[in-house]
Amino acid sequence: MSIYKRDAVNPEWEPVPWNARGHKADAQEKAFHERALKPIVWRKIDWERIPEGGLFGFSKEDLQSRDISWFAEHDGEELLLIDNIWFGFPDPPRWGLAWRPAGQAEAKWQHLGHFPDLPKAWCLGTNAPSL
Repeated sequence: MSIYKRDAVNPEWEPVPWNARGHKADAQEKAFHERALKPIVWRKIDWERIPEGGLFGFSKEDLQSRDISWFAEHDGEELLLIDNIWFGFPDPPRWGLAWRPAGQAEAKWQHLGHFPDLPKAWCLGTNAPSL
């Protein structure tokens, strides 16, 4: 049973996988909303400056194939912002979020779902240095 009421046609947030239900979806959504309230400044990935060893455990090709375009470090976490090239029904909403504890390269990335609009507390940094 879900604690949230989600619109099946035009959701404000969608779990990963899209058909996840119950506790799994609720846990993802709760974690997403906790981060959505934080004033996160996102830095754009500069595709020309990615080190040969990759970034956050992903090669340049992996980042691009997963539509990862922005990153941030905030409150002891590394965060990745996904900007889906293909989005909208039946594809997922435009944006996606993944996180792991900062400084723990061996930690698995946790995907916290997709959403059509960026949270108001977030800022896509135009003056933040890129990587």
